[in-house]
Amino acid sequence: MHHYPGRTAAAIAAAVLLACTSTPAQAATTATASTAAQQTVGSGSWGAVATVNTTAPYGPLTLTFNNNGNPAHPSFTSRYFTIANTGTLTITAANYTGTASAPSTVQFIVESCSTAWNEPTDTCPGTPTQILAPAPGSSSSTVTTTTVPASPGAQIRLRARVSTSGNVPKSSTSTLTIGITVDSTQVRDATTTGG
Repeated sequence: MHHYPGRTAAAIAAAVLLACTSTPAQAATTATASTAAQQTVGSGSWGAVATVNTTAPYGPLTLTFNNNGNPAHPSFTSRYFTIANTGTLTITAANYTGTASAPSTVQFIVESCSTAWNEPTDTCPGTPTQILAPAPGSSSSTVTTTTVPASPGAQIRLRARVSTSGNVPKSSTSTLTIGITVDSTQVRDATTTGG
């Protein structure tokens, strides 16, 4: 258990950036990469990143989705990515933000699977659980969730998919940017005290 002076505790704000590299060309996904942030306090640190890569660079995870079908029968390829705990402390929760830029008939849904995803068939053999779903069209939403890689070095796999409610122009490009923040109250091994 770690104890920190009040001034240090007041200054703690863990910002966790997400990242990825491009998935295969047929997936029509692009990514923006930059350096990841990790919060360090005393002898411990916490951080998490989202990535489709196993090594740096990490940065904001921005996925681009193209309509593989036609306007009346749109089709989008699901994207899978990993959230990894890169710190030395256990995290118990995180704040996920999804920012969408899409036609009004497109909605992004980010999900976890109670077992392991069957990515080749794009199915969850167990129970899929929705984590994040910005409103259709261009919008942003934030949720606090306990679906995180709790232990240092742990990873979880998430899926981003598209749900449609009407025609989607063939020429349109839809993007989803996912951000994560973790604050000091979401770190199990860190305890703050007044001072």
